This record gives sequence, C-alpha cells and structure tokens, in this order.
Amino acid sequence: MRNISFGSRTFRKTFLSYTVILLIPIIVFSVLNVQRNVMEQKRKMVEKYHADAKRISDIVDNKLNELKSLGKALGEEAWVSKQMSNTNVYDREFDFTRMLEIRKSFQNAIGGVSILSFGAVMYPEKKLVFTPWGEYAEDAFFTSVASFDEETRRHFAEALPQYAYYSVMRPVDMRLWDNPTRVIPVFQSLEVVNNPRAVLLLFIDITYFADYLQRFSGGDYREIVISDRDAPVYRLKHPAAGGVNDRDDSAKTLTISVPSQASNWQYTVTYPDNTVLGMQNLLGSLLAILISVPLGAVSAFWLAKISYRPLAALLRSLSVAVRSDDTGSEYKLIEKSFDRLMTENHMLQQAVRDYESAARSNLLMRLLKGYFTDVQHGNGLDKFELGYTEDMYYCSMLISFHAHRDMNDLEAIRKIEIVTIMAADNAMKRHRLRHELFEVTNADKALIVSSIHPFGDGVIERIVSEIAEQIAEACGFRPDIFHGAVETGLVGISKSYYAANESLQVALFSRGHLHAREEETYIPDVDYYYPTDWEVQMINNLKIGNLDTLTHILDEIGAENRRRQLPETSMVKLITLLMETMLRVLHELNIDAGIYARQFESRLKAGNVDAMWEYMAEAGTLICERVRYSNTPSTMEAGGKLLQYVNENYTSADVSLKRLAELFHMSVSGVSKLFKEVTGINFYDYLCRLRMETAKELLRDKNSVDDVARRVGYENVYSFKRAFVRYEGIKPDEYAQLGQ
Repeated sequence: MRNISFGSRTFRKTFLSYTVILLIPIIVFSVLNVQRNVMEQKRKMVEKYHADAKRISDIVDNKLNELKSLGKALGEEAWVSKQMSNTNVYDREFDFTRMLEIRKSFQNAIGGVSILSFGAVMYPEKKLVFTPWGEYAEDAFFTSVASFDEETRRHFAEALPQYAYYSVMRPVDMRLWDNPTRVIPVFQSLEVVNNPRAVLLLFIDITYFADYLQRFSGGDYREIVISDRDAPVYRLKHPAAGGVNDRDDSAKTLTISVPSQASNWQYTVTYPDNTVLGMQNLLGSLLAILISVPLGAVSAFWLAKISYRPLAALLRSLSVAVRSDDTGSEYKLIEKSFDRLMTENHMLQQAVRDYESAARSNLLMRLLKGYFTDVQHGNGLDKFELGYTEDMYYCSMLISFHAHRDMNDLEAIRKIEIVTIMAADNAMKRHRLRHELFEVTNADKALIVSSIHPFGDGVIERIVSEIAEQIAEACGFRPDIFHGAVETGLVGISKSYYAANESLQVALFSRGHLHAREEETYIPDVDYYYPTDWEVQMINNLKIGNLDTLTHILDEIGAENRRRQLPETSMVKLITLLMETMLRVLHELNIDAGIYARQFESRLKAGNVDAMWEYMAEAGTLICERVRYSNTPSTMEAGGKLLQYVNENYTSADVSLKRLAELFHMSVSGVSKLFKEVTGINFYDYLCRLRMETAKELLRDKNSVDDVARRVGYENVYSFKRAFVRYEGIKPDEYAQLGQ
C-alpha cells in the first residue's frame, strides 16, 4: 500500500474536495461582505435623502404656515371686522388718511411673506374687494385688476361664499393689470361661519415661489415635484438639469414622497442613486480572498490527512489479509459484505411485501365496509394497482366453511383454502372477469368480482355454482357461497357485500349459530338500509367537517332505500335514526343541538318525508360548515360569544348586525361573515328561525298574534305576519287554529 502523499489518487481527490469546500464559503463570504458594505452605503444615502426631503417639505410648510398666520392676524384686525358690517356706522372712521394707512399696512403684510404676488380681502355680501391699491367692486376687480378665465372665475364664485379655514387651489393663469402671470390662489375665511362676510385672497406668485424654493432647497436633489391629489402644482429641476445630472436618462434615481403638514400638497423629491461599488470595498475583498486561499489549502491538506486515516487503516488490514491468504481473501471479504447486504435487502423486501399485502387486505376490507373516496383513498387504489373506478360493475361474494364438520383439522382447512383459490381463478378466467380473494372476519373468504362491462344474466349464479362444485369434487365438502346484487361504483361493493352478509346471517341463524356471531347480528324486522359501518363513517366525517364525503354517504343511503321502495313508516324511522346520529355528534362536540332538534321535531309532526330528509341533510351541512370554520381558537371564542348573545337576546327588537358590531367592536361585514362561518347560515336566517320556532310555541299556547309578535321581537305585527308566512307557509292565525 502506498504511503499517504500526493501520489495517492484517493488522497488527491480528498484534498481537492476539501479545498473546494473551504474556498467556496470564503469567496461567498467575501461577495456577501461587499454586498453588505454596498447596502450599508445605500442605507446611509437613503437616510440622508429622507432627511433632506423632510427639510424641503418643512421649508415650504413654513411658508404656507406664514400665510395661515397672515390670515389669522387680519381676521383679528378691527378694520376688517368693521368693514364686514352692512351698515354705514363705521364709515366716518375710514377717511382718506386712515384708508392709506390700512392699505400700506396690508401691502407690508403681503410683502413680508415674499412669495405673494398680491392679496385682497373680499366681502361677498357687499360685492366689494379691498386691495393695497384701493377698493373695487367685485366685477370690476375680476375684470380690470385681476382677471381669470371663465372656469377659474366660476370656481371662485362657488368657493368664496363657503367657509374655508385654509384652502390652497391649483395653479391658474392670471392677468394682473393686463400683465400675464401664473399664481396659486389661497382662500382663508376671516369669519368662522358657513357664509363668511370676509374672505382673504392670497395669490402665490410661481416665480417668487420658485426663487424661494431654489434658494433654500439645497443641491442634492435632481427634481422636486409638488402635487395636490396627484395633480401637479409645481415642478422644480436642479439648476444643473441638462448637464451632468441629466446626461444619462437611464441613470438610477431614488424618489421620496413627503406629505405636507400644512396643506393637501405632496412633496416628491427625486435624488440620484449614487450607490456604487467602492474601490476600497473591492480591494479589501480581493485581499481577503488572496489571504484565505493559502490558509484554506493548508486546512484542506490537514483535513484530508485526518479523514484519509481510517481508509488507510482499512487498506492496511486488507493488505495483511492478502499476505496471510494468497487466495484473494480481500475479494472474499467484499463478497461476504455483498452477500450480507443482499440477505438484508431480501429480508427488507419481504417485509415490504408483507406490509403491502396487509395494507391491500385492509383496503379491500374497507371497500366491503363502505368506501367513500377522497384523494388519499384514490391514491391507495392506484398504489395497489386494483384499477377500480366508479364506472365499473361489482359483485361481492362470501364463502363460508362453517358447514365443515371438523374446523380443527388444519390440513383439511388449508386444502380447502388452496382449492378455493384455484377454483376462483379458473371460474374468473372462463368468464373473463377480475377478482380479489381475501379473508374476512364474518366468513372464511370474501370475493370481489369486477368488470368494466355488465356481467350478463345468470353469470354470477354460474360462477357460484362452478366454484362450489370444484371445491366439492376436490375436498368432498360443499361450502356455502352467498352473493349480493351486481352494483356500480365503489360504494356498490359495500351494498353487494351487505346483501350477501344478510343471506349469510340468515343461514347461520337458521342453523343455530347466531350466538357465535356477536359482531354483526341479523335483525329480520329491519327493512331499511343503514349499515353500521356507514354510520361510523358518517360520524367521523361529521366530526371533522368533511361535507363532500358526508353528502356522498347520505346520497347513497337515500338512493338504496328509495330503490327498496320502503313504506313511509320505515323511511321516517331511518331519517329519525340519521338525525339522532347528527344530534349525538353535536352533543359530543359540545354544540347546542336544541334548535336542530326542535326544527326536526316540527317536520316530524308534519309527517312530510321529503321535508324531513331535506332538513336532515341541511343539518349535516350546517354541522360540517360549523366544525370546519370553528377549528381556530380565536374564531371559536368570538363566534361563541356572538352566538350566545343572539341565543339569549333574540326576542329583543334591537338585535341586528349593527347592534352586534357595536357591542363586539367589529364591522358589520365582519360580524356577518363570522356568524356565517360559525353557524353555517346567515345572521337573519338564524334569527328568523329562533323567533319563528318560539312564535309557534306561543301560538300553540293560544296567545294572540299581536302579543306573540311583540314577545319574539317584532315591533310591527305586519312584519311578523309576513315573516311567519315566509317561514312556515301559512298565516299565524291559521297556524294557531291548526294547533287547537
């Protein structure tokens, strides 16, 4: 054996593997480190831009707040209040000198804001406008001093008479003394009433505003857009627009939006995305990789040496064995290892076959007991290659050896079983049918015969006769073979099985063997079809809320019993048993079953079989929906409280979705949805049922219709009568007469 060195091929592969394993994380870590640095740089840049955008928004908001303060100050001026008066009491106070002082003061106040073109105080009732240049009639002002287009003028006429604490309009074109300019009108009511007598009109000059914004906005931004409800108000580009900043239209940018705290404006600031991979980060990562490569290679060498040591020891052991036995004992060792592995594999395969055989038999037993398919069960049919579908024809047979005299003779019983298997195979081959033969508890063998085509008249009887005759010829013993009717669908296997089982139980009963079959007792007085196994499946599906399978079970039970043309009394008893099963499930789930029991009892008294069946199916649907939607603890708790409140207060006239929403601090739609999830029906149908069932009891106790309506929560007797007719089909007074 060669020493551990780079000359060993295995060692070289091990060393290279460790080298790759160690270097990949180093490279990945370096790349991630570069990415982390870039992300940190971008985070700092975003924080800086957010702070700058907030500063810009504060600058504009401060100027808008100055306009608010100007309006508030003017509203407190005595001359403004006196000018509002519709009388001439104060006319003597406003002489020529006084008016000059007022106009000058007003002009200084407007000029102090630095972004206003001019301002005016308008008196809507007087149709008068006060400006720094004098007083004008409203029409003259909007014609000769400040003129606007018709749409803007119409908007002014609608907005000025209305109270507005602070309203900033969108930019409009204005001609001030026939000089065109673009302004942003601002309205402020100087009187806190619906129809203010004085309104301050301020006009922000776009040119002044742009100069102000450009002076104080800084130099980091690329573009500033001010909008009002998505409509652009003003757009400012960086002075370097068209230069370095805009030489690449595809350059990455970062947009930050900040809402105004002083108006409906929205400030959207666009900044250049300057996140780049710095040379310092790149050089640092490359240096880390260069340092890590030799360290990784050394580490890989020692790891390869350590991990190669057990293999070297094994090779040394094999070398010793070869020297002690020249017949090639190392190959024998390998052969023995393979033999052991093959033996273990064979044992494992046998265990798997035994498991699959048991699982297959269990699946066939489930087919006999009542097989209602879902996705999981369908996968089981495919897994065991049964090939059964809902479109095929099936017949179940039971083969009993109870007539054999000595059941303790194991050899004879074994012979009978082998002959039975051969006889079944021969019979099915002759008739070209598929079959599955397996053991069952209530008989010795069960046989499921299947075909994609109808069997034909007398085929099943001939098969039974052929199997029985072949067993009798070979064993001197004729077994009892019972079969059910030919059915379609997977559930048909169960129907056919129960028919065969009834015949078997009758035969055992007639022979005095009834005590030996405690598992399934034959009851000759029962003519309806309701297998115990189907009842168990129905209970299980009710408890888990599986509505599809429950509906399938009920449909099959209903179809089979209708096919038997049962008398009405038997159908009533069957439906009652089904309803009792559902009520029992409700009790086990700690769900109040009172309303279901009362409503079923009313239909039972009416004697309408179809109505009873419909309500029983409806109750099953409601139970499944309630179980399905009440699995989460929060839904159960909230829904339980809602249901408890309605059950305790349904006779109150103010019980409504709105009232429940107020009590439980929820929205009306949320209460409605939660109630439907918990009960399976909507709120008003549930409330109507409670009230109508109580009303029926009160009417049977000879209470007046007016009194019953009031006691069950109806303030209007007409509404109660209409609801009762819609629920019961007859008027309340007619129902009361029927009760008498």
